[in-house]
Amino acid sequence: MKILVHYKTGYKQIFIVPKSMLALEFRNMAKEVGGDIESIEFSLPTNQSAARAERRGIHQLPDKY
Repeated sequence: MKILVHYKTGYKQIFIVPKSMLALEFRNMAKEVGGDIESIEFSLPTNQSAARAERRGIHQLPDKY
């Protein structure tokens, strides 16, 4: 999963992390790398990559369930 972190300094960093990583664990790691965090954006898969995942038997849960 791609995660974009915006730091308070104005610097932006993209991380590629396993989906199994806990959010708190990721946040602590990102803070160690670049300092104070302003915001974090989680990327959503594109329709094409979602279709490929579905063919492999991987299904994304709906936003609301």
